[in-house]
Amino acid sequence: MLISNFYSNIKEDIDIKGITANSKIVRKGYIFVAIKGKTHNGEKYIKEALKNGAVFIVSKKLSLDYRYIHVKKPRLELIRLLKIFYSYPDSIYTVGITGTDGKTTTSTILNSIFNTFTSSCYIGTNGITYLNKNIPTKNTTVAPELFYPTQQVLKKHNINTCIMEISSEGILDSRIEGIKFNGAIFTNLSHEHLNSHKTMSNYFLCKMKLFKKLKKDQLAVINADDEFGIRIPFYTNARIITYGIHHGDYKAVNISYNLDYTTFHVYLHGNWIGMFKTYLFGIYNVYNTLAAIAYAYEFGIDIDDIKDGILRLDEVSGRFMRLSHNNSEYIIDYAHTPNALKNLLTSINKVKKNKVIIITGAQGEKDKSKRKLMGNVATTLADITIFTSEDPKHESLFSIFSDLVKDIENKEYYLTLSRYDAIKLAVRISMPNDIILITGKGNERYERIKDYEFYHSDLELLKKAIEEN
Repeated sequence: MLISNFYSNIKEDIDIKGITANSKIVRKGYIFVAIKGKTHNGEKYIKEALKNGAVFIVSKKLSLDYRYIHVKKPRLELIRLLKIFYSYPDSIYTVGITGTDGKTTTSTILNSIFNTFTSSCYIGTNGITYLNKNIPTKNTTVAPELFYPTQQVLKKHNINTCIMEISSEGILDSRIEGIKFNGAIFTNLSHEHLNSHKTMSNYFLCKMKLFKKLKKDQLAVINADDEFGIRIPFYTNARIITYGIHHGDYKAVNISYNLDYTTFHVYLHGNWIGMFKTYLFGIYNVYNTLAAIAYAYEFGIDIDDIKDGILRLDEVSGRFMRLSHNNSEYIIDYAHTPNALKNLLTSINKVKKNKVIIITGAQGEKDKSKRKLMGNVATTLADITIFTSEDPKHESLFSIFSDLVKDIENKEYYLTLSRYDAIKLAVRISMPNDIILITGKGNERYERIKDYEFYHSDLELLKKAIEEN
């Protein structure tokens, strides 16, 4: 594509081969956009980009040493260039799903429902999934350099819908700028990411940037049982539909669940629309499933297709993954916020036959204020608590432990330096009919310590511990 397609005032016959903000992947004929991020300043990598073949530099910096294009906001300019280069097909119906907890599960359910009658794509924590393909991703909300080429691929394969998880970190990082959304779902808002947002009010207002993008003929599905959810109508022009167990246009009643499946009835404005069954566990997954039901039904999808889409899922990767052995249940779950941990343990306690043993921790260099809350939730709602490592990064593991146990009184707990030691301990002390919960990492395949990423799998370590025991 000629440079004149991006900048009409440049008449040179230069063919642009690619656009990136990563100097390491620059090749001959690329435009390099120098962006200042949280940890890296792209302007420091301009020389590397030129060495690798960049023909133009887009930057706030002025220079006579190379061809450059001066812009005030390089991050937004990168998005503009990518949309042109990949011919962004904004005709793909796109739904953004945001909230503290439940984004991945709700997105996966809705994507499964849409796939009952059309070709749909999921983008989120569990990667990019379409046509039985899965591409791992680094971030919950993917970077523009991955989003726009993905949209081009989806258009090529006649995929009509895209269900996306939208994180507050992604919004702060301008990753959703330029994306056309046709609808959105709000799951909930609870204590998380205050290292970035400082206050819950700021956290909420950040989430509202998604809903402000919606037009009045578009759909916003909101959790009416959430204290922040009821404020959203003041921040969007979209058509509002609410859901919940206690309040909402769509209400779930007659809820029954065990470790194998959950059933509930759904009423819309007091009128019964169906009984639904899901293989996903717990009250919190009633909310996630109900959100997807409400959106799909408002979209016009037949009830039978909705039910079929829900039943196609027997598990969401990294969420409530079960392994049974010697009359004990081992469960791996991503729960890494106080709210998620509380909901998980509360639901587990209603179906347990014996003790609940939980393995949990907290990430380093993240919201420290939530740690004492998680420590209290774990030791209050579980019978045995084992605190362990969970991506300490550059932070001292002992400092993280100190925060986790800060407000715990008259409760016993274990401290282990490695997740494998924690899992081995849980397996060793467990008794028949115990439930062992391993939380915080789900299906992640690495653990970050200092500047290194080590291969890691809770599931593989669990199987090894059981075999050794």
